Amino acid sequence: MLGPVELRHQGRELSTGSARERFVLATLLLNAGRTVAAGGLIDELWDEPPASAKAQLHNLISGVRRRLRGAGGDLISTRPLGYRLDLGEHGLDLHEFRRLGALGRRAADAGEHLRATAAFAEALALWRGPALADLPDGLAVTARQALQEEKLAVAEARLDAQLALGRYHEAVREADALVVDHPYRDRLHERRLLALVGAGRRADALAIYQRTHRRYKEDLGVEPGRQLRELALRILHGEGLPARKAPPPIPRQLPPVTATMTGRDTLLDEITTALQAPGTPPVAALVGQGGVGKTTLAVAVADALADRFPRGQLYADLRGSHEQPCDPYVVAGRFLRALGVAGAAVPEDRDERIALYRSQLADSRCLVVLDDAASEEQVRPLLPAGGASAALVTSRRRLAALMGAARWTIPVLAPDEARSLFAAVVGAELEPAAVERILGLCGRLPLAVSIAAARLAVHPRWTVDGLLESLSEEHGRLDELAVGDLDVRATISLSYRALDGEARAVFRRLGMVAAPDWPAWVADTLLDGRRGRVALDALVDVHLVEPLGPDSVGQPRFRMHDLVREYAVERALAEEPAGERAAALSRLCTGWLSLATVADRLVPGGPPDTASDAVPPRGADKLVRTRPLDWFEAERVGLAATVGQACVAGEPVTGGRLALRMSAFLALRAHDDDWVRVLRRVLGHLRGTGEHELLALLLGELYEAYVRTDRITEIGAIAEEELAAANRQDDWRLLVRALTHAGRAARAVGRFARARELLDRAVATGRGHDDAGGLVADALRGLANTHRRAGRPERAIPLLEEADGYAAAHPGVRHSLGLALIDRGRPAEAEAVLGAALRANTEVGNDVGVAYVELALADVDIRAGRLERAAERLTRAARTHCRLGNRDGTAEVLRARADLAAVQRRWRDATEAAYGALEAWDRMGSVIDVAAMLARLECLHIMTGRTMAAAECRDEYRAILADLDLDESCLRVPPFLTRPGTHSTRDTA
Repeated sequence: MLGPVELRHQGRELSTGSARERFVLATLLLNAGRTVAAGGLIDELWDEPPASAKAQLHNLISGVRRRLRGAGGDLISTRPLGYRLDLGEHGLDLHEFRRLGALGRRAADAGEHLRATAAFAEALALWRGPALADLPDGLAVTARQALQEEKLAVAEARLDAQLALGRYHEAVREADALVVDHPYRDRLHERRLLALVGAGRRADALAIYQRTHRRYKEDLGVEPGRQLRELALRILHGEGLPARKAPPPIPRQLPPVTATMTGRDTLLDEITTALQAPGTPPVAALVGQGGVGKTTLAVAVADALADRFPRGQLYADLRGSHEQPCDPYVVAGRFLRALGVAGAAVPEDRDERIALYRSQLADSRCLVVLDDAASEEQVRPLLPAGGASAALVTSRRRLAALMGAARWTIPVLAPDEARSLFAAVVGAELEPAAVERILGLCGRLPLAVSIAAARLAVHPRWTVDGLLESLSEEHGRLDELAVGDLDVRATISLSYRALDGEARAVFRRLGMVAAPDWPAWVADTLLDGRRGRVALDALVDVHLVEPLGPDSVGQPRFRMHDLVREYAVERALAEEPAGERAAALSRLCTGWLSLATVADRLVPGGPPDTASDAVPPRGADKLVRTRPLDWFEAERVGLAATVGQACVAGEPVTGGRLALRMSAFLALRAHDDDWVRVLRRVLGHLRGTGEHELLALLLGELYEAYVRTDRITEIGAIAEEELAAANRQDDWRLLVRALTHAGRAARAVGRFARARELLDRAVATGRGHDDAGGLVADALRGLANTHRRAGRPERAIPLLEEADGYAAAHPGVRHSLGLALIDRGRPAEAEAVLGAALRANTEVGNDVGVAYVELALADVDIRAGRLERAAERLTRAARTHCRLGNRDGTAEVLRARADLAAVQRRWRDATEAAYGALEAWDRMGSVIDVAAMLARLECLHIMTGRTMAAAECRDEYRAILADLDLDESCLRVPPFLTRPGTHSTRDTA
């Protein structure tokens, strides 16, 4: 449709027949899913229809049918008044264009302009020429004009996003091209002038406006529109651009360069040149043995190219040389958050996540550094698409199957480069012959050279001859410096053997720490005393541990080079009894758990507390108590790794308690990937241990994580497992929580009778207890919502009023009460209750809660005729739900916008929004919401005289209600949509 009318099936182009057949096909496609009147087709085909017009039309339809059968099915059905084409699983470029355009507008509304420009660009790339280009001039004129207008609207929206990002030069180029084809479109001229001013070309903007003004007068006899004239005056008076939203964050993720780099100038020039090559996305791969300086060189290249990649630098250590390399899809999630995508908006689906990641990079110049890659399969999903961004990969493997990459095998240092590196670390001129022999024994491997020189630098009384003698004593192993992993072992061994006993012990045990980096208290815990930090200082002095500087909460952090870590593990296995290793690991896990417990008790909304007598490491809890959320953020990766390590080491209870303590933070900061992954991993080890209390608590958290990520079809099994675990414990709190979850899960999939049964049990179990955790209030709310969704708000209201009486009641109770009052036609009371809920959610910083309450207040405003205020509330709610990736909230916004448009008698907008909500809830599997939207659509179709479509909607929702054993009172269609002959059951005002 977006060009000549074409049919394609499995990559093969099919014939579209004669010009009239193409017109019929195009008309049916434009109205896919709707009946096209036969009379309308005849009127379009013939100015004066012949007597045989109906027969000819029938023949044309038959021809189109035959051609469509070649695409895999009979897609056209005959209806009483015409014909209908249903695409089924087939795609239409026009639909994809509109989907991408809507995606871009939602992103722009949420302030995600980079994502918006990518979506708009993808939409415009679908066009192959003028719409319906191969139809005769007299046919489908209106449709062609409408499609071209849609294209132009998307192009203008892209210009707006470019302006919001400050990409003025690109906007100028695009606006110049558009103005050539649309010389009398004021909105294009406005954007062109704004772009010129933003690009620092104010004089050009004024000159172009003068030419535009003259052309309007000469060609049309009129002046440009008022807005364009006023903009020109503002530019003339130096008022410039209007305020725009802040640009997205620019990630600068390169690690600090702590190693000295000498030489490598030729390599540096070659690699930087390759990464600036035009055309396909440049990829440079630096491969070689461990310790050869690949990471140092990669960071130097990235620093040298910083100005050429203004969108920033993304960096990830893929841990390819470790036992468990990083999952590339997890890394893509971190990159998306670094690029400004909200955590909850990162797609759960792996393919969707990578598509969004590449869309974010497609339109900007960003350098992606992928360090220590395990394989081509790990790297490929993280490579940018398009020619703007570039990737720099390092690996110990050759990566021979990484097609299209420029590859460098990094050699050891040349003799003069090795001498320069040694001198730079030692800081003094030394006897050349001895230095040459030392460099030879180190194999001129940068890591080995640096460590050897460091030992000399930190011991001023040592001589180069003494160091040479020490190295020569290990001649049997130093001979292997040029072979594989043995290259560095002898050099590290020299530094290790020079340490005292405590420093050696800390070194060995640090190698077993699963976290990629760690704060200083870890050393104390591993040594089971206060001298761990002294030992850590000794390790830093000889470059066996690398200091990283303070983290976001001010804790100094450290890490080991991967080869050094491997050596430390080797020494631990060889020198430490298994009992001592296990005891050190247990102390470490307990230390993490004690600090996480301190932090979690300061985070609102956490799961029920569990006993923990562990004392936090001395002094380590100060920052935790003052900045608990920031502490969690700084330690998030390490905590998750420790959960897994504890489970593998046979301590799933410790791992489970640590996962439980992380849960509230992960939910609050929308780290949904980590939340689900950590819980799943620990549950895999905890099942079957008999720890029913902890199992029930963790399953309850996984239930909430699944609800958060809209996994409606999966929550039932989790809730039932939680209930089974809770039934094995004599704890009413566990049972109430599990029954509530199971009831909510049953309601979500339409099992209302089961939901009422479970929630009745939850309420009965909890009543009479001190509900300090709000569990009974949650159960009452769940039962009330079940009654309200089933069309019985009169039963919901007293339950919610009871729930609101509990001191620990969640602000959501008042939100639910407000909805029930709306359903009962008591808007004034609803407004008061919802106002209190809005204030409560705002106070605790619950953005999702605020957005849902705004939606309910918009419903009140619509019923009261306060339409402008309702629209403002809906805009705020839409931005929040879009930013957080909340699909249910976004569907509710569309539902409310449909109601608002219906009140304003904007039937087309109302129907479009209603179908959007219907589609969203259908994808989520929320059957009761699907039925409710079908009822609204029935009313909208009746309002616009589309009785057949109304009947189809009615048949569909009645079938759903029959399956759910519900009557039409649950549909909750607002009173302003009531029409004679539709539902007898409506809201009452």
